[in-house]
Amino acid sequence: MSETVEIRSVATFAQMGDEKVIMNDRTVTRRALLRGGLRVAGGLALAGGVGSLVDLASGARIADGATTTPLSFQLGWLTNAEFAGSYLAQQDGFYRKQGLDVTILPGEGVDVEGIVGAGKALVGDSNADTCSAAVAQGADLKIIGAKYQKNPFCIISSAKKPLTNPRELLGKRVGVNAYNFTGWSTFLAVNGIAKDDVTTVNEGYTAGPEALAEGRVDAWMGFVTNEPTVLELSGFPVHTFLLADFGYEVYADIYETTSTAIAEHKEELVAFLRAERDGWQADLDDPSAGLAVTMARYGKKLGLSSSQQKLENSAQLALVETPYTRTAGLFAMDPADVERNIATLRLASTKKIGNYYTKPDLFDDSILRAL
Repeated sequence: MSETVEIRSVATFAQMGDEKVIMNDRTVTRRALLRGGLRVAGGLALAGGVGSLVDLASGARIADGATTTPLSFQLGWLTNAEFAGSYLAQQDGFYRKQGLDVTILPGEGVDVEGIVGAGKALVGDSNADTCSAAVAQGADLKIIGAKYQKNPFCIISSAKKPLTNPRELLGKRVGVNAYNFTGWSTFLAVNGIAKDDVTTVNEGYTAGPEALAEGRVDAWMGFVTNEPTVLELSGFPVHTFLLADFGYEVYADIYETTSTAIAEHKEELVAFLRAERDGWQADLDDPSAGLAVTMARYGKKLGLSSSQQKLENSAQLALVETPYTRTAGLFAMDPADVERNIATLRLASTKKIGNYYTKPDLFDDSILRAL
């Protein structure tokens, strides 16, 4: 079976309004990338058989007789290298050391906010904007940690014709998947770029970045951990810049739970984040270990490319470990960064790009402070 290279992006939605848009309706064969969108949290959970929070009332007995507490962790995407540290936490016994029996739930196409809000998983992986939008619709959710300290969204261009900053996008054609319009529109607004000053090419829901390599667009909006590696491996050298370096500051791969869970299951949440820290530190110390467990567990099942997953795992570690987290600990949320997250979301709300909850209590650092 040939290896499959999957493309990863945040699933956020918005109307394109009056900007200049070219619709692209060509047939594509890439893996569908729907991540669930901004559905009303608290609705029907899509993960059948997932244990509810009531399971935490009783321990699970494992082979050596020790008692552990069952806990479900709902991922926000495929079981690929994006969650290598969590696989290591499970494989190397870090969850068990903390007294937990963690079930890791795959996340492609599921409503993470709905599942966590309905108590079908104690913790979920999501993004600050997705969580904020769900809270604006009435969900009881809190962000308790941020795995990616910098948002992975980037602008990708050819290394032969590099675009190095937002102003260089003026007059250019930029390929954007449909579910990334909210982030793209917010990024333009943050940088004072009128929508008509850039031609946005709607690449639908499943297209990959081949449009850039084929010269149909001048740039592509994607994840720095993913699409650049796909293009590089295909023999197309690229240049990238992060949207986060130009005002688009929204945490990605956040840990979310409910305020009820924080009040009633704080010990389990503290134990979980401790184990997650250990798992991600193990991946930082030896990225080959994170790659190995990913490929052993999911490589054949999903047809993952080992070469691409290696590059993806290495690329994401620069987003996980920063000067701030080296001092404050992995997943720590710098108050200044929290303020910038809120400012970005508030601007998007003001510009009617999205509807977001923008009060500081969206972020709750009580679990981090207890680690």
